[in-house]
Amino acid sequence: MGRPSCRIGHRRGFRLAPGGRRDGRAGSHMTSHRWSAESPDRFGVRSVWAAAQARARALDLDILTITAVGAVAALGAVLRLGAIDSPAQPGEGRNVAQVFAVDSLGKLLDANASPLAWLQAGGYTSLTDSFVRHSTALGAAREPMVITAAITAILMWVLSRRMGLSRLTGAIAVGIAAVSPMALGLQLGVRPENLAMPWALAGIALLWTPRKHRRLAPDLWATLFLVIAVITAPVTVLLIVTAAWLIWRRRRKRLSLMLASLFVLGTGIGMGVAAGLAGLLIAAEGPRAYDWLAIDPLLATAGLLATLLALFSYVLRPLAVGTLALIAVALIPGGPGTAALALAVAPVALLITGSVERATRPPRMPAAILGVVLAATALPAWMGGLRMATSSRADPKPVADASRWLQENLPATPVVTDGITWVELLRDGRAPQAAKLSLDCPATCSAQSWLVVTPGLRLVLPHRPALAEAAASAEVVAVFGAGRDRVEIHRPSTAGLPDTEERQARAEMGTKVADSPRIAAPTTVDQTLRTGRTDPRLLTTLSALAQTRPVRVTALPEVAGEDAANQPRRQALLTAAEEPADELAQFFTNQNGVLRPESVTTTSEGVLIRYPAGTPAGLLIPFG
Repeated sequence: MGRPSCRIGHRRGFRLAPGGRRDGRAGSHMTSHRWSAESPDRFGVRSVWAAAQARARALDLDILTITAVGAVAALGAVLRLGAIDSPAQPGEGRNVAQVFAVDSLGKLLDANASPLAWLQAGGYTSLTDSFVRHSTALGAAREPMVITAAITAILMWVLSRRMGLSRLTGAIAVGIAAVSPMALGLQLGVRPENLAMPWALAGIALLWTPRKHRRLAPDLWATLFLVIAVITAPVTVLLIVTAAWLIWRRRRKRLSLMLASLFVLGTGIGMGVAAGLAGLLIAAEGPRAYDWLAIDPLLATAGLLATLLALFSYVLRPLAVGTLALIAVALIPGGPGTAALALAVAPVALLITGSVERATRPPRMPAAILGVVLAATALPAWMGGLRMATSSRADPKPVADASRWLQENLPATPVVTDGITWVELLRDGRAPQAAKLSLDCPATCSAQSWLVVTPGLRLVLPHRPALAEAAASAEVVAVFGAGRDRVEIHRPSTAGLPDTEERQARAEMGTKVADSPRIAAPTTVDQTLRTGRTDPRLLTTLSALAQTRPVRVTALPEVAGEDAANQPRRQALLTAAEEPADELAQFFTNQNGVLRPESVTTTSEGVLIRYPAGTPAGLLIPFG
């Protein structure tokens, strides 16, 4: 009987003392037992603690990654701000004019040319006073593109996480898009595709889910975002292949039909077929895709290979199909090459890093090593392109000088120019009726109008044969700047003698005027008269004036920009001995027709005569 009692007492946590008495010390020992990590997890405390620690570590990692992605996006924005005043790209002029029209004129210049894009960009510039803050119209219109590039970078990382890629892989993709010279140039240009990209990425990210069944709200929002993207830039319709693939992969026919119907209905109401085709035609105006590929062959080659490899990955295949459609359209001669490439930049960067990550599983390469390898390979090749993009500047002075010349000489005469210069003229105070866009000017208008030929207009001439012919046959009356920043003012061609014969006739007439004993002039004026560099209207009136009284030609002042265009001097500073200046001025104000000066100003130095711009042909009157 003693042994069972012992077992019972021991089971209860008591020890039998000699004599059969219970010893309470053993019980007190059990109540003082401490819980440790090695103790059994009877109440789930340790699992709850471990889960909390795991969530805290994941949150810390998310904060660190988001901070890094934000820093990379900010770096991309800084690089684009550094290149914001780089020379205009082909096709940007029309778009800058559209943004300015919404911002300052309160209207759309062309309702068929991606109107939603310009409402977005113009709304931003209006709210932030971009055209007031920036010294150039191009810089003001490019600022919204910098903002959308930063938003695109953040949405790239969000999409990478929805695709199941690692945090660092998504961050590296953002870095590629931030510092690639081709990505910088494409995302900086004022084009509707850059405004459509954030909408498209947001829609695709919402559709990218491993769940077959979920709430309907994300799918409806995704459809709305994709509709906005396509209306903003019709070329974005190629990325609908990715969206359709994601919906089809969920095997829900009713959902697929409903979303497809909503998408078609939304784009049809918001854009229409005619506007969509017009948007595609406008998107085709720009640099060829091969020009961009030459800027960054590394990204082009890696992107194409990654897109093809991604077709064999279940995770990457939907994005690869849409990207491959963009690349194929970009390579079509005469197609919207630049527009398609602008949309392909972000997906290509994701596919490059995603393909490398998927190819290294298993064994899995550490993401840090992947980042170091990519950086060591790409950055040296990209530094030259980034340096060129951020250091290249378009000189605004020639356009400003040309605008001043027009205000002084042709304040109300309509002139035709490119979109960027059109905006600059209006910002300088020119009336909208006195400035025309080259796109709004038919063949007859081009041949009969004054032209302001700028670097932007020279980019348009290959696509406008009538305008190119008018510019080639017109007379250059003023030149400002040199090199690629050169700005020329062209006068419509007029029937008359060839330029060499006109100059010879002016030289003969000028020699007779210089030899007249009733005309006195310093050496510089005498040389100008004898070399045929004096306006025939001025020569004619001087010869007539000398027949009535002695006169001194003190100077033949240059009009800014006209000597560079080999135009004759059309200003003269005159004095008459023993005669009031008012009587001398009256002689010129009494002239009629083409011989009447544009202005007659009496100064302390004499009477300043100024004839209108544009020398009439065949107007030489023999000296009597």
